[in-house]
Amino acid sequence: MRGRALKLLNLNPKKLLRNGLVHNVIALYGVQACTYALPLLTFPYLAHVLGPSGWGVVVFAQAIGDVIASVVEYGFDISASRETSRQRDEPKRLSALISGVLGAKFLLAVLCIGGAIFSRRFTHHVAPSLALFWASTIWGVCQGINMLWFFQGLERMRLASALEIGGKVLATLSIFILVHKPSDGWKVMAAQCVGCVVAHGVTVVLAYREVGFQWPTPSSVWNALRLGGSMFLFRAVQGLSGSVNRLVLGSVAPVALLGEYAGAERITRVFQQGLWPVNQALYPRLTKQVQDNPQGAMKTVRLSLFLLGGLGLVFGLAIFMGAPLLVHLILGPAFRDSVPVLRVFALWIPLIALCTVMIFQLLLPNQLDNQFNFVNFTAGLLGIVAALLLAPRFRAVGIAWSAVVAQLYTLIAFSVVLGRAGLNPFAHAANPSAGARRVRDRAGLAGRSQQEVLSELLLTESGSDRVVPENL
Repeated sequence: MRGRALKLLNLNPKKLLRNGLVHNVIALYGVQACTYALPLLTFPYLAHVLGPSGWGVVVFAQAIGDVIASVVEYGFDISASRETSRQRDEPKRLSALISGVLGAKFLLAVLCIGGAIFSRRFTHHVAPSLALFWASTIWGVCQGINMLWFFQGLERMRLASALEIGGKVLATLSIFILVHKPSDGWKVMAAQCVGCVVAHGVTVVLAYREVGFQWPTPSSVWNALRLGGSMFLFRAVQGLSGSVNRLVLGSVAPVALLGEYAGAERITRVFQQGLWPVNQALYPRLTKQVQDNPQGAMKTVRLSLFLLGGLGLVFGLAIFMGAPLLVHLILGPAFRDSVPVLRVFALWIPLIALCTVMIFQLLLPNQLDNQFNFVNFTAGLLGIVAALLLAPRFRAVGIAWSAVVAQLYTLIAFSVVLGRAGLNPFAHAANPSAGARRVRDRAGLAGRSQQEVLSELLLTESGSDRVVPENL
């Protein structure tokens, strides 16, 4: 691994700049920087114009939009990206995939709008503005309908990322132009909605120009829903964990306190997203490398664990030590109660760094979707229960601790799953394709198809803890 690290350090800068992976990482860093850095530019302004209570109401409405976005997105940014990577040389299949995914998202959007209208009676006392309700609902739908997954699967992120960044910049400028008084809170969500419509609408057109247009059919929509089902639970738990925490806190505490909590959480997310683009860029490549060069894939995973784990630790220490300064500079003196919340979140950063590597570089490329979903589902339940127990007494700090507890459980559970599947990256015999080779060897000796042998193994080992990979 030391030789690999030295090789990376000795790369020719000109070759590095021409490397497609580097382009994708840079593009994704640009998207993530805008996603979390641009709100840091608007947050001090909104805090001053809207006040803690006004901003707390907007944060509550945004949490409702996040719930809608998680459902409409349906995990397609992972499952459809993986499928795009596999079928990148077959335009007709890609066109059918796009039409099915967009058709599924339209169906989910209709269901979410109906659910939002029904739940309006339960949230009216916290966010009474009807304009804010519709702005957050439409924003959630627009946020869920995006095509970044398609270009990520093709490993051609530059143009799609530029459009995404352009939409976010447009939304940010609109906030400064339109929001001037406490009653303008709904315009915050409306501005973000306009940015999403512009960016995502153009990427849909570009994707269809790439592979040709097809109308969605019932079968393509159903196939898309089946494809995204395995990742929906993960993305829902991941996306809803923060949203549910904000909804719980907004229900049991003054909205001003919700604004203070949201400020600390947003600072933490900026540091967390600094770890995300590398994993997103490596995911399509590792999905293929697991099949073609499993030993090389495992070396990449070990290097990522060291680098991103160490970076997560550095980020966590920086947040903990610099919490008072970060809150003062970014949020302002009115949010001084955000400091203890931010320090608790500092413990969360190293945990999420390690979990992210395990997810995108071990669990998903090796198709351990069921185990992965189980851990995320139970972690989500643990986080919600902890939030409900801690929020009434400890308020914002209790909500932050619930996130740390759930993430620690996730890290431990993922480690156990990978160990039992023979995918411990630090074990000498770790080999993600061992199960696949076993099936091939038995098929060759018996003169049968690999699928017949795989079925036999699934039947005979259904009571064991072994994992038979699907990538044969």
